[in-house]
Amino acid sequence: MSDPSSAPPTFDRRDPPTSEVLWCAAPQWEDTPVLSLDDLGARWGRIVIASAHPDDETLGTGALAAELADRGLPVTVVVATAGEKSHDIADERGRSRLADRRRREVVRAVATLAPQATVVQLTYPDTDLESSVEAVSADLAAHLDAHTLLLAPWLRDGHADHDALGRAAVAAGVRAEVAVAFYPVWLWHWSTPAELDWHHLVAVEPSPVALRRKRAALECFSSQTTAWDPDPGRDDPAAVLDVQAMARARRPMEALFDPDGVLPRLPASSREHRNRHRAAVFDDMYRVGADAWATQGSFYERRRRDLVMALLGRPSYPRALEVGCANGYLTSALCERVGHLSALDVSGTAVAHARALAPAAHIRVGAAPGDLPRGPFELVVLSEIGYFLTPLEWLVTLQRARACLAPEGELVLCHWQRPTVDIPLDGPLVHEHAHHALGEPDTRYADADLSIETWTGAPSVAQREGRESSGADA
Repeated sequence: MSDPSSAPPTFDRRDPPTSEVLWCAAPQWEDTPVLSLDDLGARWGRIVIASAHPDDETLGTGALAAELADRGLPVTVVVATAGEKSHDIADERGRSRLADRRRREVVRAVATLAPQATVVQLTYPDTDLESSVEAVSADLAAHLDAHTLLLAPWLRDGHADHDALGRAAVAAGVRAEVAVAFYPVWLWHWSTPAELDWHHLVAVEPSPVALRRKRAALECFSSQTTAWDPDPGRDDPAAVLDVQAMARARRPMEALFDPDGVLPRLPASSREHRNRHRAAVFDDMYRVGADAWATQGSFYERRRRDLVMALLGRPSYPRALEVGCANGYLTSALCERVGHLSALDVSGTAVAHARALAPAAHIRVGAAPGDLPRGPFELVVLSEIGYFLTPLEWLVTLQRARACLAPEGELVLCHWQRPTVDIPLDGPLVHEHAHHALGEPDTRYADADLSIETWTGAPSVAQREGRESSGADA
């Protein structure tokens, strides 16, 4: 995997894929640098995305395209083939119809991502880009200038057309003297965290708006997301983009490969700067008073706390951790059911208020994910914190929260589900990402305002009390 010039991998998309839970559990995410979108825009004033087939650009880098377009960068998508062989269609007429449909789909999808973007559709035959690398390279070079960053499929993505287009992009970059970076698509299917060349990976954290535009764009590719066949008399072939492929595409972060010797290193953002800024914002809020979130007297807040407490699976816990305790109202309630409660918050001012309200708890200043203690804890509570973290921070926070649970420990998430403004994520994205990272929850409560979910390996309340039967003999 570390040598792009070695023999490319081979795989069959019908083989069982590497699960999203396994990818999300990879410890290497914690040290993965995050692309600085501000610095990227300052360094390159234009983006060209090379796509082997209609949908590759959206699957691999759709949210980044939407984000950069919103920041004013012109975006051009160059599609090398019409993808007419994505389904096993024997007759020329059927393949032509599929090609026309896929060409229309990519135009709609790119318009959804970046309304001002340009789509250039080349006419190379699907599954045979290998024989046209030099010609494709010349076509790509015609759309490049000195201010362009070229994005192309990773050189070892595993699909022959993707790998060939990656090589064509390298040659085009040399020809036009422009920078080239690469995005994976099928690599997530066949590779594993142990095989991945993490050294060259850079995470991309688009805004919730860009992520939702990517999701809308993915819906444009109905020829790939549903079973499709132009002949109603034949059995429908399976969808190319199945549930697992769509789960990968719906991650709240994307990834680029930045191999040595192909371009200057992609600019990375500073985690320390983010934490300092976040702490300063919350400190300013709490300097006004302890009730910065209008918690006192709010029925919504009291109801939220009561629902969290009601959904806890045990009457008491020896040890518990609350991450993001804010002003300490939930902390105070947890103290009634926890022998030793640890809590942390990024704001020193909030911690001072929480200590006054919940003096029995052990509360300190700390930022997620880096300052989460090792545990073990029988209970970990993450309430109203996930959307203040970036996607990668949230993923690593989930990893660490799960790691510090005692055997049969309980992890609780509670988040507002209505729209958020000027923060990295929103409640639905936070909980969906948790499903990818942790699997489906054991307990779920949801209404129009909030969602509360729990994960535990413990028996249910009824099982622990021997109430497993509801019949007359119970």
